[in-house]
Amino acid sequence: MIAQLDHPYMLEWLANASRDGGGFVSSLARAALVADEENYPILRPVIMVIRRKYPQYEPSEEVRKELKHVIESWHQGKPTVPRSP
Repeated sequence: MIAQLDHPYMLEWLANASRDGGGFVSSLARAALVADEENYPILRPVIMVIRRKYPQYEPSEEVRKELKHVIESWHQGKPTVPRSP
């Protein structure tokens, strides 16, 4: 499940498309969400094309605001969640 390490907007798009998308889009998004590190890089270029074709699954402005701190911490090289001891 390497998709969880991708950009937060991508992960949100995948979750929305998996939940709300039609048959093909939903199936592709679900496949990407469960893909391992060997297969996700194969699916990602296809997902990028499909993502542009189906922008209705993009995160809302409210969600983007919530994710802003995650993205900023990435750029600063800081973890976004505390690590367990």
